[in-house]
Formats: sequence, C-alpha cells, structure tokens
Amino acid sequence: MRYDNPDLLDRLAAACVFGTLSPRARRRFLQLARRSDAAAHALHVWEAHSARLAAVVPPVKPAPRVWREIERRTAGVGAAAGWRAWLRPALGFALGVLLTVSIVGPLPERGQAPELPEHSVLPASYVGLLLDRDGRPAALASSRRHGRDLGVKFLHAPVLSEGQVAVLWALPKQGHPFRLGTLQPQAKQRVTLADTSEKLLANVAELAVSIEAAGNIPDLPDPARFALRGHCVKLW
Repeated sequence: MRYDNPDLLDRLAAACVFGTLSPRARRRFLQLARRSDAAAHALHVWEAHSARLAAVVPPVKPAPRVWREIERRTAGVGAAAGWRAWLRPALGFALGVLLTVSIVGPLPERGQAPELPEHSVLPASYVGLLLDRDGRPAALASSRRHGRDLGVKFLHAPVLSEGQVAVLWALPKQGHPFRLGTLQPQAKQRVTLADTSEKLLANVAELAVSIEAAGNIPDLPDPARFALRGHCVKLW
C-alpha cells in the first residue's frame, strides 16, 4: 500500500477518526502517523472537522422503538454480547477521536493544518455528516456560506448498479425536499449548486442521498430509498 498517496492518507485518516477502521488497521495507521508528517497532518484535519461538527449537531431524543430494539437485542443470556454489538459503532467513533488526539496533540508543529491554524475556527460554512443505514459515518459534505460549490467526501461510497445514479437531497425544516445534484461513486467530488449555500441551505436540517434510475429522477424523494442521511448544520 502506497502511504505517500495524499488521497489514500485522507481516506484512512477520516476512517480512523470516525472509527470505521478495523482495530488492526487503526493501530497500523496510528503507528504510521508517529513517523509521517503527512499522515499526522491528515489525522489532525479530520479530527478538527469532526470535533467542530460534533459541537454543533443538536442532540436528538431516541424514539421509543430504539429502546425496544435495545431490549430485544440484549434480552436473555446474550445480553452482554448484544450490548457490545449495539455499542460498537459509537465506541469505535469515540475511540477513533481519542486516539487521533493522542497522536496529533503533541505534534502541533507538524500536525497542524495550514487552513486550520491554532485558536482559529473554520470559515463560515454549511456542513453535513451523512450516515448509512447501519448508523456508520459514510460521507461528509461542506460548502462555504456564500459559495456555490458543495464538496463531498465519501468514507463509503454507495454501490451503484448500471443505470443508477446517487442523488443528493436537501431536507428543509419546513417545505418540500429539493435536489442539490447527482454524485459519482468516487471518494472526493464537487457539486455545483443552483445558488449560494446561504440561500439554499439556511433552512435545511438534513441532507440525504438516494439511489435512483438514471434519466428518471423524481421531483420529490422517497425516504425509503435514502441510502445515506444526516444532519446539516451551519458553522459560524
């Protein structure tokens, strides 16, 4: 594996921060970060993104069905194993952040991203963290407040069959969902917006990605077809 590839380091760092790497792969990458300026830099950037995003995502009260599912999965003699399986994604995320901080925290001179200097904040932006149906972080979307481009980074790109496209939707707090654009199954890409982020996303609570037939994209999405979905928040 070529660890001098910036795109590869970026994907590995993101997966490490969000806890989606296997324990063995995480240990191997964190060892690399101890001796590689580029790997430490990538880790620091993603840790900074995740920390600022987590700070502004509003708390959500679990629905009653969530507790019923917990009880179902943890009932009987398999309770301990059930709790471990249910908590594994959340623990992975937390452990990823903690381990990342432990690596890049002592290395500000080489781990600090030039676009995120110490004591600074991110530019005024709209940011979305999309989860897959298993609750795993799958994509990060961001756009400057007055920009007309939306950058998307996939941690796990949706699988598309021939004749299918991934469609990115905005889900406003009030009003009908609307389409932002189509996505390619590649790790990093940009979507050109119809207007500035401020005008399009100021009232948007969530973003979602559905899988649709090419040439037959509906005017309104069917939530049952959402492969990815998550909060959209403003950072300023």
